[in-house]
Amino acid sequence: MTWIGNHIAGGRKTVLLGLAFFAITSLTIAMTRFGGALALVWPGTAILAALLVTLPRAQWGPIIWSFAALSAVATSLFGFGPNLALQLAAINVFEGYVIARLLLALRPQRDWLESVDGLIVLIVAGGIVGPALAAIPGGFVVAWVSPGSWLSHTANWVAGHGLGTLLGFPIAYMAASGALSKDYAAASLPVVMECIGHALVIGAVTTLVFLQADLPLLFLPIVPLLFAAFRQGRIGASIGLITIAGIAIASLSTGLGFASPILNTFGDKVLFLQFYLAILLLLALPVSVALKHRRLLFVAVEEKRALKGLISDHSDDALLNLDAEGRIRFASPASERLSGQAELTDQPLTMFFDPLDEAVVLATLAESASEPGLTHVLERPVLRDDEQIWLEARIRAVPLAETPGAISGYAVTIRDVTTSKNAELRALQEADTDALTGLPNRRAFLRHLEAHLDYSADRPFNFAIIDLDHFKSVNDTHGHDAGDMVLRHVAAAMRRLSAPERFFARLGGDEFAFIAERLELDEAAVLCEELCSAVAALDLAAPDGTAFSLTASVGLAGIGAPCSASLALQTADGPLYAAKSGGGNRVEIATGGNRGPRRRSDSETQAA
Repeated sequence: MTWIGNHIAGGRKTVLLGLAFFAITSLTIAMTRFGGALALVWPGTAILAALLVTLPRAQWGPIIWSFAALSAVATSLFGFGPNLALQLAAINVFEGYVIARLLLALRPQRDWLESVDGLIVLIVAGGIVGPALAAIPGGFVVAWVSPGSWLSHTANWVAGHGLGTLLGFPIAYMAASGALSKDYAAASLPVVMECIGHALVIGAVTTLVFLQADLPLLFLPIVPLLFAAFRQGRIGASIGLITIAGIAIASLSTGLGFASPILNTFGDKVLFLQFYLAILLLLALPVSVALKHRRLLFVAVEEKRALKGLISDHSDDALLNLDAEGRIRFASPASERLSGQAELTDQPLTMFFDPLDEAVVLATLAESASEPGLTHVLERPVLRDDEQIWLEARIRAVPLAETPGAISGYAVTIRDVTTSKNAELRALQEADTDALTGLPNRRAFLRHLEAHLDYSADRPFNFAIIDLDHFKSVNDTHGHDAGDMVLRHVAAAMRRLSAPERFFARLGGDEFAFIAERLELDEAAVLCEELCSAVAALDLAAPDGTAFSLTASVGLAGIGAPCSASLALQTADGPLYAAKSGGGNRVEIATGGNRGPRRRSDSETQAA
């Protein structure tokens, strides 16, 4: 049903424009063919081109044939007669076809009446190229029956058809595209009356100017014409131009206003009038197009402003505009909650973050300023009401159009990412935690070890590998459940010995490791002996109730120079192997330390 309705509406539009084409071309031929030559203006091409650019290409054929027939009838009745009707009709519709193809090819955005670039395309295609291509054969045809050379008829064709196309296309295109009816339906009565008033004023001024020939007042219609273009845009400019053209042509045909000896011949008057109308057209159309473009930009800005206001009022994120120095010019309502401050205007962005992070915030702003258009992300913990939250700032510098490399300010969003950050930290902790023992796993330990190795020249540390003695026999004798229970008890003993400068981890199987900071090697050895004693003192029982005990061997090394993690592991592996080979339940220190291997005494073993 929608397709049928559109088809009927399109057919009605085509019929109406066809009738308008026949009426206007007939009137043009009858009133503006001075001396039996070509018409002063030819707006028929504008109607055909405007209709073609609004229809699918599949419908062009019937339209072109229909308009060719109407053009032939108008030429037969009011122009050169039936002998040249078909030839001129073919050339006229060819011109409209060429203009339509050029308009669509050069400006598919169809903004010929809405942008300066589109208007330039319209002037070139409709005012110059299309008429010039048609004028070549048209001049020859007219030269057969009309006085004058082919060159003069060709020039007159280009002038009359180009002028008529530019005069008629705005109104014709708005009518063909439906914009005219929409504007009329949306216009209030005062707007319609104002448009009529502009037309009457332009008509009155133009009539007064052309009724006299003594004073050079041809510039006067420009004033109300430009005012109409400013107030009414394309419609005002088009109606004003058509009004001036109609009155000027009537004045020329009656001889009123052009009886002055300033213009000696009738041909001079025709050329002058074409030139005059062209100047008015080139003044009024760009103004109307520029105003239309300005209105479109204004509407777009207002829509964005409304959307920005809606988002900022209801968003949980802080939306900020900063000046080039990083001070706040605009802050959304959520900014007060996230900053903890009531007044934010002229405050620096750093107020959202911890004072210790000021350098980080300023560095991020500097990075953004050096790369305008790219978004930089800053994520920092902040203390709010004795509670730590995480804030994520996204910062983008706004380039200054007039000065390459400079910025006018920053666009910033800040959101509370505490929930997601805590989830991320929990996920990271889970990924770094051994599921059985709850200690850090091998991955976490290696990362911790590498961080210490990077600064080991300035901050030496002690590193140990712990291995449980005869753990395999526990699994073989009492089962894997008993083995898992042993590993959990050993891990608990390590946690009891933990401290901020002591890092324990499970490397895998029955192998553990630890890093001790700010301890001499002797002190680290004593700590390892305490661990061995704690393991030996564990009260262990198998699932069947059988009690058993276990010991551990430790390889200890002091690290005082940067090296790889694998080399550090090898450094502690040597003394660990020595401890295992010596019967276990002992601590061995790597050769090169500040003390030799340390074996637990019998009294220590018995005490354990």
